[in-house]
Amino acid sequence: MVVTGRPLKRMKRRVTADLHDFLTFPSSSSSSSSSVDCKDGLSGGPFRTRVREFLARNALHPPPSSLFPHLMTWQMLFRVGDQTDGPDSLPSVVCLDVVEEDVTRSRSLYCDQCRVVGWSGHPVCAKRFHFIIKADGSSIGGYHKPCMCCGDVLHLSESKCKSCNHVTSTDDVEDWVFNQLENTTHLLHGVVHSNGYGHLLRVNGREGGSRVLSGCHIMDFWDRLCKLLGVRKVSVMDVSKKYGLEYRLLHAITKGGPWYGEWGYEFGAGSFALTFDAYKMAVESLSSLPLSILLSQGQEPCTRLQDMISHYQSFAKCELVNIRDLFCFLMSLIHDAHKSSSGVDDIACKKSRACTSAVLWSFAGSDIERVEEAMFRVLRAVSGSNWVSCRALRGAVCKVGPPELLDYCLGKLGGKFAADGIVVKARCNPESGALEYSVSHV
Repeated sequence: MVVTGRPLKRMKRRVTADLHDFLTFPSSSSSSSSSVDCKDGLSGGPFRTRVREFLARNALHPPPSSLFPHLMTWQMLFRVGDQTDGPDSLPSVVCLDVVEEDVTRSRSLYCDQCRVVGWSGHPVCAKRFHFIIKADGSSIGGYHKPCMCCGDVLHLSESKCKSCNHVTSTDDVEDWVFNQLENTTHLLHGVVHSNGYGHLLRVNGREGGSRVLSGCHIMDFWDRLCKLLGVRKVSVMDVSKKYGLEYRLLHAITKGGPWYGEWGYEFGAGSFALTFDAYKMAVESLSSLPLSILLSQGQEPCTRLQDMISHYQSFAKCELVNIRDLFCFLMSLIHDAHKSSSGVDDIACKKSRACTSAVLWSFAGSDIERVEEAMFRVLRAVSGSNWVSCRALRGAVCKVGPPELLDYCLGKLGGKFAADGIVVKARCNPESGALEYSVSHV
């Protein structure tokens, strides 16, 4: 296809070049553009004034949002530096949804996060603003929504699904939008009340399913955005994990505070009336715990933990004296390993994309559907909330299709909807690191 004498792919690249860079937005360099995005470009005033001006200047308000005046949705697109994605090497694009929720017509009038953090004495605000980046890259305010019955994509103008003949009502679409506000898989979900107090509900980096954005990239963006909009205070409940461990504990041992502290977040409240002084004392006591008390002191036989500590002490360039020294050394090893393997990963990704294209060309859509349906049957047969490993699932359907097709379907299985209203969930086992699948009803 040719547009004005140029290939379509080149046209896409020219359009994405006009998008703001997610990694630097908002920056002082953007002040020279027609849509000023730096802090000096917004008039002074409280958050409720700045967010209106910000949306009017930068965001796209799609017509379908008018279906729900109490859930107005704006959309902003960003390019991610010079990164590319997909077999055509098109620039990576991130979609930010800003949902303005009318609290008077909301399904949850009172804010649970305010109650937990101790802000329940604040007057109830009339508006909440949700800032969301979906994991699948789509937009809440777009023209397409999934069928509530089979999961197939429908245009908003279509009320009847062509696959299962289910009639989607306006209430169904509204339910879907509200469910997006409670979804825990978003790469970013922050909510700010019109009084300027907000809550960071979700940050999912690469370990949470992001392909191009790390957790630090998302937090940097959120931090700059809050400063631009004049957000007064933001709370966050630190439940993040890293390498199967509670990251608030791991980061506190190595850095002396939580990971969110890199962006100015401080200890607010702990469980069971834990005070800030008690928290700091516990972190310092645990970090300074000498390794010598964990070693065998000449006793035999040595445990696996003692052997592991001695192993890392033997080839560390500096002496490992306490728990903090040991974990800092381990984190540096992991960081160096990831850094050295980045080039290998890039080559592997290119090969993977080439293999994926070959699979799509070699097999018809009916072949893929047949394999996916076989996988659905296996997962349905597993009772309760049990998880099935990728290896076990592949073995159960090994006779349905060739290995290449099985690998392709397994890679795309997470998030798939079945005809009976179930969705496939995927996760990495926190202990073994193996990929696992399970199903649940929508």
